[in-house]
Amino acid sequence: MPFEDDTSDNEFENNLGEAIRRTGGTFATDRRRVLLEAGVRRGRVKLARRRAAAVTGVLLAVAMIGTVGAYEGGLLDGPDGTSVADKERGESPRPKPRVSGSGKPDPRYGDPKWFMRASADQMIKLLEISLPKGEFSKQRGTSNFGGPDDVANASLVYDDGYGKSLVSISARRVDPNDKALNKSMTTCPAKSSSESCVTDTYGHKIRQSLVDGKNPDSVKKWQALRVSSDGFLLEATEYNAPAEKGVEATRNKPPLTAMQLGELAGAVEGAFTKFGVMNAETFSSPRPIQGSWAVREMLESLVPTGLSQRGLGGLGDEGYIVVYDAKLKVKTFLRATVAPGTPDGGKVRTQQKAGKQPGSLEWSAETVTPQGLRVTVTAFNSQYPNQAAVRPEPPLTLAQLSAMATSDKWHNFK
Repeated sequence: MPFEDDTSDNEFENNLGEAIRRTGGTFATDRRRVLLEAGVRRGRVKLARRRAAAVTGVLLAVAMIGTVGAYEGGLLDGPDGTSVADKERGESPRPKPRVSGSGKPDPRYGDPKWFMRASADQMIKLLEISLPKGEFSKQRGTSNFGGPDDVANASLVYDDGYGKSLVSISARRVDPNDKALNKSMTTCPAKSSSESCVTDTYGHKIRQSLVDGKNPDSVKKWQALRVSSDGFLLEATEYNAPAEKGVEATRNKPPLTAMQLGELAGAVEGAFTKFGVMNAETFSSPRPIQGSWAVREMLESLVPTGLSQRGLGGLGDEGYIVVYDAKLKVKTFLRATVAPGTPDGGKVRTQQKAGKQPGSLEWSAETVTPQGLRVTVTAFNSQYPNQAAVRPEPPLTLAQLSAMATSDKWHNFK
Protein backbone atom coordinates (compact mmCIF):
# COMPACT_ATOMS: atom_id res chain seq x y z
CA MET A 1 0.00 0.00 0.00
CA PRO A 2 1.60 3.29 -1.07
CA PHE A 3 2.50 5.88 1.63
CA GLU A 4 3.98 8.67 -0.55
CA ASP A 5 1.68 11.34 0.89
CA ASP A 6 2.49 10.50 4.55
CA THR A 7 5.20 12.14 6.62
CA SER A 8 8.32 10.17 7.50
CA ASP A 9 7.00 9.58 11.03
CA ASN A 10 3.74 8.16 9.70
CA GLU A 11 5.63 6.05 7.18
CA PHE A 12 7.77 4.56 9.90
CA GLU A 13 4.76 3.82 12.13
CA ASN A 14 2.83 2.25 9.23
CA ASN A 15 5.74 0.06 8.18
CA LEU A 16 6.30 -0.99 11.75
CA GLY A 17 2.63 -1.88 12.18
CA GLU A 18 2.71 -3.93 9.02
CA ALA A 19 5.74 -5.84 10.30
CA ILE A 20 4.05 -6.51 13.59
CA ARG A 21 0.97 -7.90 11.91
CA ARG A 22 3.14 -10.20 9.85
CA THR A 23 5.10 -11.54 12.83
CA GLY A 24 2.11 -12.24 15.04
CA GLY A 25 0.28 -10.96 18.08
CA THR A 26 2.92 -11.60 20.78
CA PHE A 27 4.75 -8.35 19.92
CA ALA A 28 1.61 -6.24 19.38
CA THR A 29 0.78 -5.73 23.03
CA ASP A 30 4.22 -4.34 23.97
CA ARG A 31 4.42 -2.11 20.93
CA ARG A 32 0.96 -0.70 21.47
CA ARG A 33 1.87 0.17 25.06
CA VAL A 34 5.02 1.94 23.88
CA LEU A 35 3.12 3.90 21.26
CA LEU A 36 0.44 4.79 23.78
CA GLU A 37 3.00 6.07 26.27
CA ALA A 38 4.72 8.10 23.54
CA GLY A 39 1.37 9.64 22.54
CA VAL A 40 0.62 10.50 26.14
CA ARG A 41 4.00 12.19 26.52
CA ARG A 42 3.49 14.15 23.31
CA GLY A 43 -0.01 15.22 24.43
CA ARG A 44 1.31 16.37 27.78
CA VAL A 45 3.96 18.48 26.07
CA LYS A 46 1.33 20.14 23.85
CA LEU A 47 -0.94 20.74 26.87
CA ALA A 48 1.94 22.29 28.82
CA ARG A 49 2.69 24.58 25.88
CA ARG A 50 -0.97 25.68 25.64
CA ARG A 51 -1.12 26.36 29.39
CA ALA A 52 2.10 28.35 29.27
CA ALA A 53 0.74 30.43 26.42
CA ALA A 54 -2.50 31.05 28.31
CA VAL A 55 -0.69 32.07 31.51
CA THR A 56 1.55 34.39 29.55
CA GLY A 57 -1.51 36.05 28.00
CA VAL A 58 -3.13 36.54 31.40
CA LEU A 59 0.04 38.00 32.86
CA LEU A 60 0.32 40.41 29.96
CA ALA A 61 -3.31 41.47 30.44
CA VAL A 62 -2.78 41.96 34.17
CA ALA A 63 0.37 43.91 33.51
CA MET A 64 -1.47 46.11 31.03
CA ILE A 65 -4.34 46.71 33.49
CA GLY A 66 -1.86 47.47 36.22
CA THR A 67 -0.07 49.94 34.01
CA VAL A 68 -3.30 51.75 33.19
CA GLY A 69 -4.33 51.72 36.82
CA ALA A 70 -0.97 53.01 37.91
CA TYR A 71 -1.21 55.83 35.39
CA GLU A 72 -4.70 56.76 36.49
CA GLY A 73 -3.74 56.46 40.13
CA GLY A 74 -0.63 58.56 39.74
CA LEU A 75 1.89 55.76 40.38
CA LEU A 76 3.70 56.54 37.17
CA ASP A 77 3.54 60.30 37.59
CA GLY A 78 6.34 62.54 38.69
CA PRO A 79 7.46 62.85 42.30
CA ASP A 80 4.68 65.35 43.13
CA GLY A 81 1.90 63.13 41.75
CA THR A 82 1.22 65.44 38.82
CA SER A 83 0.49 63.84 35.47
CA VAL A 84 1.76 65.28 32.23
CA ALA A 85 -1.73 66.47 31.31
CA ASP A 86 -2.07 68.15 34.67
CA LYS A 87 1.26 69.87 34.25
CA GLU A 88 0.08 71.28 30.94
CA ARG A 89 -2.98 72.67 32.72
CA GLY A 90 -0.86 73.98 35.55
CA GLU A 91 -2.91 72.02 38.07
CA SER A 92 -2.10 69.26 40.54
CA PRO A 93 -4.86 66.72 41.26
CA ARG A 94 -3.26 65.62 44.53
CA PRO A 95 -1.46 67.45 47.33
CA LYS A 96 2.30 67.19 47.38
CA PRO A 97 3.83 65.06 50.13
CA ARG A 98 5.01 67.28 52.95
CA VAL A 99 7.59 66.78 55.67
CA SER A 100 8.41 68.71 58.79
CA GLY A 101 11.77 70.33 59.50
CA SER A 102 13.03 67.07 60.97
CA GLY A 103 12.21 65.21 57.77
CA LYS A 104 9.24 63.38 59.24
CA PRO A 105 5.83 63.43 57.49
CA ASP A 106 3.73 66.46 58.38
CA PRO A 107 1.01 65.19 60.77
CA ARG A 108 -1.50 67.51 59.15
CA TYR A 109 -1.08 65.84 55.78
CA GLY A 110 -3.94 63.42 55.24
CA ASP A 111 -6.03 64.96 58.02
CA PRO A 112 -9.54 65.68 56.62
CA LYS A 113 -9.64 68.94 58.58
CA TRP A 114 -6.83 70.24 56.39
CA PHE A 115 -8.22 68.95 53.09
CA MET A 116 -9.11 71.46 50.42
CA ARG A 117 -9.93 71.15 46.75
CA ALA A 118 -10.56 74.30 44.74
CA SER A 119 -9.43 75.03 41.21
CA ALA A 120 -8.41 78.41 39.86
CA ASP A 121 -11.40 78.36 37.51
CA GLN A 122 -13.77 77.81 40.44
CA MET A 123 -12.27 80.68 42.42
CA ILE A 124 -12.50 83.04 39.43
CA LYS A 125 -16.10 82.03 38.80
CA LEU A 126 -16.93 82.54 42.48
CA LEU A 127 -15.51 86.07 42.38
CA GLU A 128 -17.40 86.93 39.19
CA ILE A 129 -20.80 85.74 40.46
CA SER A 130 -20.34 87.44 43.84
CA LEU A 131 -19.63 90.97 42.58
CA PRO A 132 -22.33 93.47 41.62
CA LYS A 133 -23.05 93.90 37.92
CA GLY A 134 -20.08 95.21 35.99
CA GLU A 135 -17.37 94.34 33.50
CA PHE A 136 -14.52 91.92 34.28
CA SER A 137 -11.04 91.62 32.79
CA LYS A 138 -7.58 90.22 33.57
CA GLN A 139 -8.92 87.24 35.54
CA ARG A 140 -6.28 85.18 37.30
CA GLY A 141 -6.37 82.40 39.87
CA THR A 142 -4.45 79.74 41.78
CA SER A 143 -5.61 76.19 42.53
CA ASN A 144 -5.25 74.43 45.87
CA PHE A 145 -5.80 70.69 45.85
CA GLY A 146 -5.36 69.72 49.45
CA GLY A 147 -2.02 71.04 50.58
CA PRO A 148 -1.80 72.57 54.08
CA ASP A 149 -0.72 76.23 53.95
CA ASP A 150 -1.42 76.42 50.21
CA VAL A 151 -3.88 79.05 49.03
CA ALA A 152 -6.66 79.13 46.45
CA ASN A 153 -7.26 82.62 45.11
CA ALA A 154 -8.65 84.70 42.29
CA SER A 155 -8.35 88.28 41.15
CA LEU A 156 -9.75 90.44 38.37
CA VAL A 157 -10.17 94.02 37.30
CA TYR A 158 -13.73 95.12 38.03
CA ASP A 159 -15.41 98.10 36.39
CA ASP A 160 -18.82 99.18 37.70
CA GLY A 161 -18.89 102.23 35.44
CA TYR A 162 -17.16 104.55 37.89
CA GLY A 163 -13.55 103.44 37.40
CA LYS A 164 -11.58 100.20 37.25
CA SER A 165 -10.62 98.41 40.45
CA LEU A 166 -8.51 95.36 41.29
CA VAL A 167 -10.54 92.94 43.45
CA SER A 168 -9.32 89.63 44.85
CA ILE A 169 -10.43 86.78 47.13
CA SER A 170 -8.50 83.95 48.74
CA ALA A 171 -9.00 80.95 51.03
CA ARG A 172 -6.67 78.52 52.74
CA ARG A 173 -6.87 75.97 55.52
CA VAL A 174 -5.86 77.03 59.06
CA ASP A 175 -6.35 75.78 62.58
CA PRO A 176 -9.46 77.58 63.94
CA ASN A 177 -8.16 76.97 67.47
CA ASP A 178 -4.86 78.72 66.84
CA LYS A 179 -4.91 81.41 69.54
CA ALA A 180 -2.19 83.50 67.97
CA LEU A 181 -3.93 83.51 64.60
CA ASN A 182 -7.31 84.35 66.09
CA LYS A 183 -5.79 87.18 68.10
CA SER A 184 -4.24 88.65 64.98
CA MET A 185 -7.64 88.46 63.26
CA THR A 186 -9.46 90.27 66.07
CA THR A 187 -6.80 92.80 67.02
CA CYS A 188 -6.26 95.90 64.96
CA PRO A 189 -2.79 97.43 64.74
CA ALA A 190 -1.92 100.68 66.48
CA LYS A 191 -3.90 103.62 65.20
CA SER A 192 -2.40 105.29 62.20
CA SER A 193 -3.31 108.42 60.30
CA SER A 194 -3.19 106.40 57.08
CA GLU A 195 -5.22 103.40 58.24
CA SER A 196 -8.63 102.60 59.69
CA CYS A 197 -9.34 99.20 61.24
CA VAL A 198 -12.43 97.70 62.90
CA THR A 199 -13.39 94.18 63.98
CA ASP A 200 -17.03 93.15 64.28
CA THR A 201 -18.73 90.30 66.12
CA TYR A 202 -18.98 88.31 62.90
CA GLY A 203 -15.19 87.89 63.00
CA HIS A 204 -14.36 90.21 60.11
CA LYS A 205 -11.39 92.51 60.54
CA ILE A 206 -11.75 95.28 58.00
CA ARG A 207 -8.76 97.46 57.26
CA GLN A 208 -8.79 100.57 55.11
CA SER A 209 -5.29 101.75 54.32
CA LEU A 210 -2.96 103.19 51.71
CA VAL A 211 -0.54 101.07 49.70
CA ASP A 212 2.07 103.74 50.46
CA GLY A 213 1.25 105.08 53.90
CA LYS A 214 3.63 108.01 53.46
CA ASN A 215 1.83 109.28 50.38
CA PRO A 216 -1.73 110.59 50.98
CA ASP A 217 -2.43 110.28 47.25
CA SER A 218 -1.41 106.63 47.18
CA VAL A 219 -3.72 103.85 45.97
CA LYS A 220 -6.23 102.82 48.62
CA LYS A 221 -6.36 99.22 49.80
CA TRP A 222 -9.40 97.88 51.66
CA GLN A 223 -9.28 94.39 53.07
CA ALA A 224 -11.63 92.06 54.98
CA LEU A 225 -10.13 89.10 56.89
CA ARG A 226 -11.84 86.30 58.76
CA VAL A 227 -11.11 82.89 60.30
CA SER A 228 -14.11 80.58 60.06
CA SER A 229 -15.07 77.93 62.59
CA ASP A 230 -14.54 75.26 59.90
CA GLY A 231 -10.87 76.19 59.59
CA PHE A 232 -10.58 78.61 56.67
CA LEU A 233 -8.68 81.88 56.53
CA LEU A 234 -10.73 84.06 54.18
CA GLU A 235 -9.71 87.29 52.57
CA ALA A 236 -11.32 89.83 50.27
CA THR A 237 -9.31 92.81 49.02
CA GLU A 238 -10.04 95.75 46.74
CA TYR A 239 -8.22 98.83 45.45
CA ASN A 240 -9.30 102.09 43.88
CA ALA A 241 -7.03 101.30 40.94
CA PRO A 242 -6.65 98.45 38.42
CA ALA A 243 -3.43 97.31 40.13
CA GLU A 244 -1.79 97.57 43.52
CA LYS A 245 1.34 99.35 42.36
CA GLY A 246 2.65 101.20 39.35
CA VAL A 247 -0.68 102.82 38.41
CA GLU A 248 -2.71 105.86 39.41
CA ALA A 249 -6.05 105.72 41.17
CA THR A 250 -9.02 105.61 38.82
CA ARG A 251 -11.66 106.47 41.43
CA ASN A 252 -11.92 108.19 44.80
CA LYS A 253 -12.38 104.95 46.77
CA PRO A 254 -12.74 101.20 46.05
CA PRO A 255 -16.12 100.10 44.64
CA LEU A 256 -17.38 98.01 47.59
CA THR A 257 -18.30 99.49 50.93
CA ALA A 258 -16.77 98.07 54.09
CA MET A 259 -19.91 96.03 54.70
CA GLN A 260 -20.00 94.73 51.14
CA LEU A 261 -16.35 93.74 51.38
CA GLY A 262 -17.12 91.73 54.49
CA GLU A 263 -20.03 90.17 52.63
CA LEU A 264 -17.66 89.17 49.83
CA ALA A 265 -15.42 87.38 52.33
CA GLY A 266 -18.55 85.69 53.67
CA ALA A 267 -19.43 84.55 50.16
CA VAL A 268 -16.07 82.80 49.89
CA GLU A 269 -16.70 81.07 53.21
CA GLY A 270 -20.15 79.94 52.11
CA ALA A 271 -18.74 78.47 48.91
CA PHE A 272 -16.89 75.74 50.84
CA THR A 273 -18.29 72.83 52.80
CA LYS A 274 -16.65 71.95 56.10
CA PHE A 275 -14.89 69.13 54.23
CA GLY A 276 -12.98 71.62 52.11
CA VAL A 277 -14.70 71.12 48.76
CA MET A 278 -16.66 73.67 46.77
CA ASN A 279 -20.42 73.72 47.31
CA ALA A 280 -22.25 73.10 44.02
CA GLU A 281 -25.17 75.26 45.14
CA THR A 282 -22.88 78.28 45.11
CA PHE A 283 -22.68 78.12 41.33
CA SER A 284 -26.20 76.90 40.62
CA SER A 285 -27.83 79.65 42.74
CA PRO A 286 -25.46 82.66 42.75
CA ARG A 287 -26.22 85.55 45.09
CA PRO A 288 -24.22 88.59 44.01
CA ILE A 289 -23.53 91.47 46.35
CA GLN A 290 -25.68 94.41 45.39
CA GLY A 291 -25.56 98.15 45.92
CA SER A 292 -28.35 98.30 48.45
CA TRP A 293 -31.03 100.87 49.24
CA ALA A 294 -31.62 99.13 52.57
CA VAL A 295 -30.10 101.89 54.75
CA ARG A 296 -32.18 104.60 53.12
CA GLU A 297 -35.33 102.47 53.40
CA MET A 298 -34.61 101.82 57.08
CA LEU A 299 -34.07 105.53 57.73
CA GLU A 300 -37.31 106.37 55.96
CA SER A 301 -39.22 103.94 58.20
CA LEU A 302 -37.85 105.61 61.35
CA VAL A 303 -38.67 109.24 60.54
CA PRO A 304 -41.12 110.67 63.15
CA THR A 305 -44.50 111.98 62.10
CA GLY A 306 -44.69 115.60 61.07
CA LEU A 307 -41.96 115.29 58.45
CA SER A 308 -42.60 114.17 54.88
CA GLN A 309 -40.11 112.86 52.37
CA ARG A 310 -39.21 115.15 49.47
CA GLY A 311 -35.98 113.56 48.28
CA LEU A 312 -33.86 110.49 48.87
CA GLY A 313 -30.63 108.80 47.91
CA GLY A 314 -27.62 106.82 49.07
CA LEU A 315 -26.21 103.41 48.29
CA GLY A 316 -24.55 100.61 50.17
CA ASP A 317 -23.80 101.63 53.75
CA GLU A 318 -25.31 105.13 53.53
CA GLY A 319 -28.80 106.51 52.99
CA TYR A 320 -30.33 109.99 53.19
CA ILE A 321 -33.70 111.70 53.02
CA VAL A 322 -34.65 115.31 52.38
CA VAL A 323 -37.59 115.94 54.74
CA TYR A 324 -40.16 118.73 54.58
CA ASP A 325 -41.51 120.52 57.66
CA ALA A 326 -45.01 121.74 56.76
CA LYS A 327 -45.09 124.23 59.68
CA LEU A 328 -41.88 126.01 58.79
CA LYS A 329 -42.16 125.15 55.09
CA VAL A 330 -38.48 124.22 54.81
CA LYS A 331 -36.51 121.19 53.69
CA THR A 332 -33.68 119.69 55.72
CA PHE A 333 -31.31 116.78 55.40
CA LEU A 334 -31.30 113.45 57.35
CA ARG A 335 -28.62 110.82 56.95
CA ALA A 336 -27.96 107.31 58.29
CA THR A 337 -24.72 105.34 57.93
CA VAL A 338 -23.82 101.82 58.99
CA ALA A 339 -20.43 100.16 59.41
CA PRO A 340 -18.86 97.23 61.26
CA GLY A 341 -18.25 97.92 64.93
CA THR A 342 -17.61 96.40 68.34
CA PRO A 343 -20.70 96.14 70.60
CA ASP A 344 -20.54 98.73 73.37
CA GLY A 345 -23.37 97.54 75.57
CA GLY A 346 -26.01 99.75 73.97
CA LYS A 347 -24.26 103.03 74.72
CA VAL A 348 -25.32 106.04 72.68
CA ARG A 349 -22.92 108.83 71.82
CA THR A 350 -24.46 112.13 70.76
CA GLN A 351 -22.66 115.02 69.13
CA GLN A 352 -23.46 118.61 68.18
CA LYS A 353 -21.12 120.49 65.89
CA ALA A 354 -21.09 123.32 63.41
CA GLY A 355 -21.69 122.65 59.73
CA LYS A 356 -19.62 123.76 56.78
CA GLN A 357 -21.60 126.93 56.16
CA PRO A 358 -22.26 129.84 58.53
CA GLY A 359 -25.11 129.04 60.91
CA SER A 360 -25.43 125.41 59.80
CA LEU A 361 -25.54 122.69 62.47
CA GLU A 362 -24.95 118.94 62.44
CA TRP A 363 -26.44 116.81 65.23
CA SER A 364 -25.88 113.05 65.44
CA ALA A 365 -26.45 109.96 67.58
CA GLU A 366 -24.32 106.81 67.28
CA THR A 367 -24.51 103.32 68.79
CA VAL A 368 -23.41 99.74 68.06
CA THR A 369 -25.96 96.94 68.00
CA PRO A 370 -25.36 93.60 69.78
CA GLN A 371 -24.75 92.12 66.31
CA GLY A 372 -21.81 94.48 65.70
CA LEU A 373 -23.46 97.08 63.45
CA ARG A 374 -22.43 100.67 64.05
CA VAL A 375 -25.41 102.95 63.34
CA THR A 376 -25.13 106.73 63.04
CA VAL A 377 -28.11 109.00 62.39
CA THR A 378 -27.41 112.65 61.59
CA ALA A 379 -29.71 115.66 61.08
CA PHE A 380 -28.83 119.04 59.56
CA ASN A 381 -30.61 122.38 59.68
CA SER A 382 -29.88 122.86 55.99
CA GLN A 383 -31.28 121.24 52.88
CA TYR A 384 -27.89 119.71 52.09
CA PRO A 385 -24.75 119.38 54.27
CA ASN A 386 -22.78 121.93 52.24
CA GLN A 387 -25.53 124.58 52.17
CA ALA A 388 -26.55 127.39 54.48
CA ALA A 389 -29.00 126.93 57.34
CA VAL A 390 -32.74 127.24 56.64
CA ARG A 391 -33.91 126.94 60.26
CA PRO A 392 -32.34 127.64 63.69
CA GLU A 393 -31.84 123.96 64.60
CA PRO A 394 -32.14 120.56 62.91
CA PRO A 395 -35.71 119.18 62.72
CA LEU A 396 -35.00 116.34 65.23
CA THR A 397 -33.81 116.53 68.82
CA LEU A 398 -30.90 114.50 70.15
CA ALA A 399 -33.41 112.27 71.96
CA GLN A 400 -35.26 111.58 68.72
CA LEU A 401 -32.00 110.84 66.89
CA SER A 402 -30.95 108.46 69.71
CA ALA A 403 -34.28 106.63 69.48
CA MET A 404 -33.80 106.17 65.73
CA ALA A 405 -30.23 104.89 66.13
CA THR A 406 -31.16 102.39 68.85
CA SER A 407 -34.28 101.06 67.15
CA ASP A 408 -34.61 97.27 67.32
CA LYS A 409 -35.10 97.30 63.55
CA TRP A 410 -31.34 97.61 63.13
CA HIS A 411 -30.77 94.30 64.97
CA ASN A 412 -31.93 92.28 61.98
CA PHE A 413 -30.38 94.57 59.39
CA LYS A 414 -28.23 92.84 56.74
